[in-house]
Amino acid sequence: MFVILIQYRSSDARINAVKQQHKSFLKEQTEEGNIITSGPRTPNTGEVIISCLQDIESLHALLNQDPFYKKRIGQYQIIEFSPDNNCEQIEDLLTFYDEKD
Repeated sequence: MFVILIQYRSSDARINAVKQQHKSFLKEQTEEGNIITSGPRTPNTGEVIISCLQDIESLHALLNQDPFYKKRIGQYQIIEFSPDNNCEQIEDLLTFYDEKD
């Protein structure tokens, strides 16, 4: 599982010009089951994506399709982790993604 932190490195005008394409990309990837959740950081200095992909190669292939990544809107930091302490509400979700593989 991965947490992707995006730190904006572009002007607001450049970010806004690509934002709808980026949101559409995230929505599509969430519907396909590659992204669990995503959203803006607070304060609005970037975004956070949580992905359930199993390997870094698949994640890089996914991020290469992101309009923000293609346009170099921000700096991406990828943090890989193995969830092992979860609330009950997320257990079913994690089991679902484990069974997908």
